[in-house]
Amino acid sequence: PRWALVAMAMAMADVGGVLSFQHAGAIGTRIGTMARRAAVSPPSPLRLAMKEQEEKPEARGNFLTNFIYNLEMLRVSKSSETPTADNGGWSGEPKEWALEGSFAQKASEISQKGFAASIKQWIAESIAGEYDKEAVNKRIDETIARSPVAMFSFSKCPFCLRSKELLLNEIGIDKSNIKIIECDEDPQGNAIRAELGKRTGRTSMPSIWIREQGFVGGCNDGPGIVPLHKEGKLRGMLEAAKAL
Repeated sequence: PRWALVAMAMAMADVGGVLSFQHAGAIGTRIGTMARRAAVSPPSPLRLAMKEQEEKPEARGNFLTNFIYNLEMLRVSKSSETPTADNGGWSGEPKEWALEGSFAQKASEISQKGFAASIKQWIAESIAGEYDKEAVNKRIDETIARSPVAMFSFSKCPFCLRSKELLLNEIGIDKSNIKIIECDEDPQGNAIRAELGKRTGRTSMPSIWIREQGFVGGCNDGPGIVPLHKEGKLRGMLEAAKAL
């Protein structure tokens, strides 16, 4: 039914970043028609998006979730900025989307609650397909245990980029003290995201872990490293973890 397709599109607030309400609304009005056409022959932009994903994590879900995934990857590609001197070398979706009060942030918060969060988890698990859960969880555990700070990220996500900027550039963590796994580039990325969702109740990226503290959320919420930094708590956490 169309309402189910719209709900799923709305729930995908971030596969590779943030699906804003503006994008979700446009997708919601057209996704039924696009899905029927794609069943015969995917639109050429989607074919390009699928081709770009060939060397990245493979989407292994059903037709609908794979379609949503590839559509989202296409949106991320189209909305991402090219690094320039004017934008400070930013390489991803618009930096302003990562601001605490932004429309994208509000959309992300809504997508992490209730029914929308459940749909996102279902989509994440569907896209991940069959995988060795024990091996994936072992890798997650080892990543968290072996580094003072661990971040599971998407390479173009504005919240992920802002978190890296804060930790590496503004606070000054040495790169050797933070382990970053880009889930949109790692072969196990989709499975990692699905398992993180089970652990934390959220599939949104980034997923940030600090030694002795455990999961501290993402960029702006959960509680999030930006609020923790503003409250003067983040540096103490990082020092206790021997990240500084």
